[in-house]
Amino acid sequence: MEKMWLMLSIVTFVLGVYYSVKETVYDALYFFVFSVVAILLFLMRRKQRRFHEKSNSKK
Repeated sequence: MEKMWLMLSIVTFVLGVYYSVKETVYDALYFFVFSVVAILLFLMRRKQRRFHEKSNSKK
C-alpha cells in the first residue's frame, strides 16, 4: 500500500509539471494538491506500519 501511494504521488507530480509547462500553473494545481495528499498518506501509512512492526516485535 505504501508503494502505491508513493507511485501515485510521483505520477501526479510529473503530470502537474507537464500541465504547468503545457498550460498554466493554475491548471496543474489539482495535480500538485493530489500529489501532496498522496505523500501525506504515504507517510501516515509508513508510520503506521513501523508502529505495528515495533509492537509485534515486543510480543
